[in-house]
Parts: sequence; C-alpha cells; structure tokens
Amino acid sequence: MGNLTKLETLDLSDNPLTSPPPEIISQGAKAVVAYLREQSAKGEQKQWVSKLLLLGQGGVGKTHLLCNLLGADYQEGKTVGIDIREMPLDHPREQGITMRLNAWDFGGQDIFHATHQFFLTNRSLFLLLWDARHGWEQGKLRYWLNQIRARAPESPVILVAAHIDETEAALPLAELQQEYPQQIIGSYDISNTKGDGIDDLRAAIADAAADLPLMGEAWPANWLNAAQAVRDRTEDYIPPKDYYEILAEHDVTGESVPVLTQWLHELGDILFFHENQELNDTVFLNPEWVTDRIYSVLDCKDIPEGTGFFERKHMRKLWSGLPRGMRDHLLRLMEQFDLSYRTLADDKEISIVVERLSLDPADYEQRWEAILVEQGCKEVAMRFELDTIPAGIPTWFIARSHRFTTRTHWRNGALLCRGSHLAMIRAFGGESRNYVTLAARGPSPHNLFAILRDGFELTLGRFPGLEVRRLIPCPGHDGESCTHLFNYEHALKAYEKLGANGVLQCPVSLDMIPTSKLLFGLDWTTQDEVIELLHGLHIDHEAQTAQHVEMTTVEQEHFELLQVQVQELNALVQRNFLLMYNEAQSSIDSACPRVFSLVPTDTRAWRKKLIGQKVTLHLWCEEPGCWHLMEGANYTFTLSAKWLGVVAPWVRGLVKVLKCAAPLAGAAAGIASSAGAAILKDHIKMAEELIEKLPDITDDPAESRADALHASDEPGRARGANFRALRDMLTHLDPSQHWGGLQKVISPEGHYYWVCPKHAKQAKYTRMGPPQIP
Repeated sequence: MGNLTKLETLDLSDNPLTSPPPEIISQGAKAVVAYLREQSAKGEQKQWVSKLLLLGQGGVGKTHLLCNLLGADYQEGKTVGIDIREMPLDHPREQGITMRLNAWDFGGQDIFHATHQFFLTNRSLFLLLWDARHGWEQGKLRYWLNQIRARAPESPVILVAAHIDETEAALPLAELQQEYPQQIIGSYDISNTKGDGIDDLRAAIADAAADLPLMGEAWPANWLNAAQAVRDRTEDYIPPKDYYEILAEHDVTGESVPVLTQWLHELGDILFFHENQELNDTVFLNPEWVTDRIYSVLDCKDIPEGTGFFERKHMRKLWSGLPRGMRDHLLRLMEQFDLSYRTLADDKEISIVVERLSLDPADYEQRWEAILVEQGCKEVAMRFELDTIPAGIPTWFIARSHRFTTRTHWRNGALLCRGSHLAMIRAFGGESRNYVTLAARGPSPHNLFAILRDGFELTLGRFPGLEVRRLIPCPGHDGESCTHLFNYEHALKAYEKLGANGVLQCPVSLDMIPTSKLLFGLDWTTQDEVIELLHGLHIDHEAQTAQHVEMTTVEQEHFELLQVQVQELNALVQRNFLLMYNEAQSSIDSACPRVFSLVPTDTRAWRKKLIGQKVTLHLWCEEPGCWHLMEGANYTFTLSAKWLGVVAPWVRGLVKVLKCAAPLAGAAAGIASSAGAAILKDHIKMAEELIEKLPDITDDPAESRADALHASDEPGRARGANFRALRDMLTHLDPSQHWGGLQKVISPEGHYYWVCPKHAKQAKYTRMGPPQIP
C-alpha cells in the first residue's frame, strides 16, 4: 500500500488495527501511506517501550514503591506534580528482550488532579495504590477507577495495598472487578518498609506490560532511530530548526516529518504544537520540565485562593532564570491546556488560574433571575448526567469560555454573558448524583447555547470512557413550568423516525410534546424549522427597516429585539451547517475553504446547458453570522459533470444557508451600495438555478454520479470525497493555496473556519497553519 503513489482515498476509521497504530491512523490517509512507505523502504524495527502510571491519594507510598521496584534508595517527601523514571524489565516470553516502562509517579494532592488528566493516556498500565491501614474506601478507589475509566477506558489497572506489615488488607475485589470488568486485572499486597510482595508485583507488572499494545510496536527503522536520537538529547527544549535537523540526520524528511512529530507528541516523548502559529516556535524534549513549571503555579501560595489571580510578579518569581519569551510560552501552554486565561483586572493584564478559584458559589442569582422579566426572554437548557465528574469539569470549560466571562465564577460554576444574553454552567457532584447543567437566557439564546455546548462537549470529549446522559427540560404547559426532563437521544430518534409528527409524552402532565419543539435549534435535524423562522424574521426586519416614519419607543424596542433575533439565528444556522461537515474535513487530505457560490460567465448558455459552461467560483468568509464574499477570491473553470456530481450533496445544503446569509452579507463585507446588494442577490439566484438543474447532469452517464445527485440533504451524505474533490479543484485553480487571503483558524470550541484577515485577528481564534515540512 505504501507503494500506491496514486492512492486517493483510504479510510481506516473504526477498524481494530494494531498496525499502523491508532496515533498514525488518526492523522489521515497521507500519514498512513507515509508510515507504510517508510516501513517498506527502510524496514521495520520493534520498540519495547510503554508507559506505567502510579496513582492514589497523597501520602499512600507511591514514590516509595517505585523506588523499591527500581531498587533505588528512597528519600522521604511528597511528590509535587509528576516524577518520571525509567523501569527496565525482562520480557516474560521473549528471550533476550528488555522492556522499558516510563514510570510516571503522580502527586496525590487534589490541586494537581486536573492536570493529571492530560497524562492518563490509553494503552498504558496503571498501578492504583491504597493504604491498608485506612481502608480501601478511604483510599477513594472508586474515585480513581472512575478517573481512569473516563480518561483511559482500555487500560489495565493493578490494585496495590500498601502497609500490609501493619494491618491486613481487606478489599471487596470480586465486587470491584464486576463493577470495573475491563480494568482491574489483579490485586497485590506489599510492604514498602519490609519489601514484602515487591517481587510478585514486579513480575505481575512485567506480564501486564508485555501485553500492552504499545509494547513491541513496529516502527519504520529510520523513524525509530530518529525518535531515539530525540529522546537522547539532554536539553529541556530546542527550536524547531534543531529538531528538524535531528530528524534529517536519520533520513526522516518530507511528509514523514509532521507524521512522526505528531506521533511523538501523542506518545508524550515531546511537546510540540506544530500547527499552532502561537506555539510552534519551541519543541519541548522534556515534558516533565514543562509540567514541573506548571505545577509550581498550581502549588504557589502567593496566588490568592479564591480569585486565582496569576500576575507578572508571580511569573518572574516562579519562573526566574527563564527568558521572558519562554515565560510567555509557558503561559500560553497553560491556556492551551485550559488551566488559565488572560484578562484585565484594574486595567492591568493578569491570568486567572481556574483550579485556584473558590469552591464557594459566587453571588449570581439576582442577575441570573432578573433577565427572565426582560422582553422576549427565552431559555434553552440541557442537563448532563455523568457517572463521575472528573477533575477539570467544569474548570477547563470555564477557561475555554473566558471571552464570555462576567468575573462571576467559582470552581464548580460560572455566569457568562454575550451581548443581551446570559448563560450559566453549574456542576453538582456527590455520592448519589453527578451532573452538570448548562443554560442560556435572552431574546434568542440558541446561538449562545450552541457555542457553549460545543465548548462543553469538547471538554467531555477528553474523557472517552465517561458515561454521559443528556436531558432537556419539558417546555411547560399552558404557561406553567414543568419539572420533567426528556432524554435527548430519545427525542432525536423520535424526530428522525417521525419527522414533524414526532411526539413524546410528558409523564407529569400527560401532554404530548412535539419533538421539533424540544429540539428546536439544538440539533441539525431541526435546521429546516430554524431556517423557516429566520426567513420570516428577515421579511419582518426588511419591512420595518423600509419604514421611513419615526418609531414609537415600543416599536423601536421591538425592532431592536428583531435585529438581535435575526443576527443570532443567522449565526446559529451558519455555524451548525459547517459543523455538520467538520468531521469529513478533519484531516489534511480534504481541508480547504467550504463556502462558495458559482456564477456563470454566460447566463444564457448556462440556462440552456449546465455542463461544459465556464463558471466562476467565488469564495466566502466563513465567520459565523458574517458570511460574506471575499474580494479577489474567484476562479474561472469549465464545469464538468464528474466534479459537480461529487460535490452536489454539499452544494444543495450550502444554497439553503446562503439564502439566509445574503441579507446580512453586504453589511458584513462593508457593502452598502445597491450595486453590491444586487451582486449578492445574483449569486444566490444562480445558486438556486444550479440546484434545479442538478438532475440534468445525468445526461452524461459516463461521468455522472447518480448516487451523489439523488442523495438526501442529510449531513451524513457528505463524505470526505466531497471535500477532496473541492480541495483538488481549488488547489488546481490556486496552486499556492492563497485562496484570496482566507486564513484557517480554530475556535475555542475546537471548530475550524476559513475567515478573512479581519476576522482572523479576533482574540477568540487561534491561527492554524499546515504542519511544517522543512
């Protein structure tokens, strides 16, 4: 396969492959082919390296145990953050093979738990320690097992009872194994002071390590040599130029560079965000060095508990000896990990460390309740029921959503604001309940809710083993509120099966509630209803704008309310439309601008026959709520049935949304003239005519794609092939991939957009570039 130089499509998702490894498969077809090509050309070599993580409450004896396993001297003291050591072990079944486990010893203090989550990676082995003197419940075994299952659901866990020289270990092992069947593979009793049980535990670790998927993994030989050379370097960090030189010395060049780089990053050998234009100026060769500096912030007594204010004076003290550029880089890393965010306080820039916020709720009730009495106020809400609340929820979300901050936040909640809308997130944890509520209020709250929900779903996505049940509130009956919560998935199934006729019964009132009402604006399935409402609002808005008579105060308030509703729903429609296709565009194989209009050079010929005519493709800025034509981003080519047939499902949906975007597109681009407005109308008119003529493409059976032409408008019908065809065309028309100055950015919610330079400068965006290939 590595020798198939003209291979265009290779989809290996959801296949239980061990080679290529998942870290390669997740990077897309080009990465897989690069891996196979290198393996074929340079040969393969097995790597006998994996990861061991020691977890448990503070003071339980993790560091002492690791010293015993390594045969090293132990010095009393607590572990602050993470300590990483190398543990060699003889392979139990392969003669002459020495395995190497990178043993990560985690500090047990609660303040560090949120940052631990970034290193609890799948395909690793866990040792979970508890103190036999205090009992397994005091050791919070269920808490730690839930944390491991949420973050690394496929990883084996060995339970270890310490201090058995002082008391017998009592553990309901069978009960816990039944509760965590895919995790607990054994339980051992040890004494750190006397050495009892250490040899048996070491043998069990070797047996488990030999079965880890990373152990004995085949690498292209030159990649493995380059990786080892990187690991052997003693610097804590180096510039990318030096890193690339190391790879080149071992014959790793071209497209292999970003693939191997991403692999090493995901394995934890290096820390390098090579696509992030704000962070790609440094390669960290010692992740432990980075974590030590971040942990020093979380453990800093000078940072006030409650406010979490982290000021420049704290940076200079904690990170003394480092150049200012590196201090700023570490601060950006904390923001990348959602541990802090920058803001202004008393007209000076500070950072707020979210894990240092107060546990006591802030005073938010009065402002949160007062908005309900405002004109046209509505509420959208969702409840997320979780099997556990991992450390970092909701603090990571609070940091990621900082642009909406009201400075009213605490460890388990925050009041947020955007324009005339408010939002609230609150987390509730305990023995019998673990859930998070997210709600938005205002004249048109669906857009703000969608943004925030995307951000929270991104946070939840960091925990692949977390069980999540989503509930949505009953809209109430005859003006009275209702306490019932509907299962979100059930409502989706009812709507998908029955459409507009779908209903669910409220068990409180016994009324039948339309699922379209429950789901309005929450899911793509109701996009047609949202677009229909938006069209109606556009008509009202244009009618009121056209009035030249003076408005009364009441009329003016109604007009302003209508403006807010139009703007917010417009942004919601545009954002949701693009997000439905983000998965298909997630790889570099198909990433390109997606919003465009096609205009014929000869209108009369276009109307007679579509295929074979000259058309001009115009790219648009994709800023949600502000789609507009990009000046100079237009390309003329001859329309073929083959190309149009492939992209047809995308074009169908795109035209619907462009019709909504057109009334506001002129203002977004600064087009105020009637001529500019006429141009936009022509674009939409031609797009609608194109949709009507799509079935006519079938007059050329040799080139047409009937399955694409007659596909439904459902987002799932648009696969990666649609975007590869679009990308191939755009790259052919513009080999430099300048694309009229459109820039690829990523939002705090993890969504990619191609926007104009003006919108790219917004603080909310991170500007992204292609992986560097020296």
